[in-house]
Amino acid sequence: MELNEILKDKLTSEEKIKFQRDNGRFKLLKNIIILPIIIGIIGIYLESILIVTVCILFIIALLLSNKFSINKKGAIYENVIIPYVLKEKFPNLEYNNKNKSLLEAVEKSKIFPDHDKIFCSNYFKALYGKYDIEVCKIITKKMDIEENDGVIDKSLEDNFGGVFAVVNIPSKFDNEFRVVKNVKGREEVSSINRNDTQLVRMNNIEFDMLYDVYSMNQVSIKRILSPGVMARILEINRKLNSILSFSVYNNVLYVTIEYNDFMEFEGKGNLYVNEELAQENLNVLENLDYFVRYFINITDSSSNL
Repeated sequence: MELNEILKDKLTSEEKIKFQRDNGRFKLLKNIIILPIIIGIIGIYLESILIVTVCILFIIALLLSNKFSINKKGAIYENVIIPYVLKEKFPNLEYNNKNKSLLEAVEKSKIFPDHDKIFCSNYFKALYGKYDIEVCKIITKKMDIEENDGVIDKSLEDNFGGVFAVVNIPSKFDNEFRVVKNVKGREEVSSINRNDTQLVRMNNIEFDMLYDVYSMNQVSIKRILSPGVMARILEINRKLNSILSFSVYNNVLYVTIEYNDFMEFEGKGNLYVNEELAQENLNVLENLDYFVRYFINITDSSSNL
């Protein structure tokens, strides 16, 4: 059964009315704004300051109303539709778009490239018997500075967009390491990083080309990232058509997946969701869930390492 059909059954009458009303208002305002623009052009041609001024004020009023409608439509989408879609695959999920607890975890993870700003949204938690997963959508931005004829232009450019997840490892796990997208090139895999953390060669050509593995203990990390584990991670990447990075510090697992369309599956017209993007999002979360379960099983059996 398609998600839009499921949502028709699950949404209350009031939620449907709100969605359709805000969606209709949004489309109406988008079309109506053409009228004052045309009249304004005629006013310029007739050299009528009054007509042009009225049209400009009317356009500003429409833009403000349009922004208000987008926000209201977004509220229904984020607070009602997204949770319903996620619960189709993860019934034990709690959605809280106002939770800000994961911002601090971003820095602790040591996964992300250099950034100047971090934006998190769409927070939710999936509860399990032994552990829980906290997840959010994350965007990091880097300041881009350019100088043209003595004038300095500054702008924030997207640096990373995707999924960020935090899991408290239930068993005692003392190893600390990070497995992140390779950005330096394979020739530097044997070099030494700061803080006595070594960049380790894993002797797997595909894995070493894709990842930098940092660990304070080469023997330990190679026991954890066995050939079978590396093969499983590469398989998950192929399923995602993206890159999964992760780290462990202070008995906490941090995971990221590059996926710019995470939680972006709003439908067009009267559709609640874009079916293809919604299914892609569920696939990303399913693979994240699979990886976490797999890693928790590894730590259970390796807790004495």
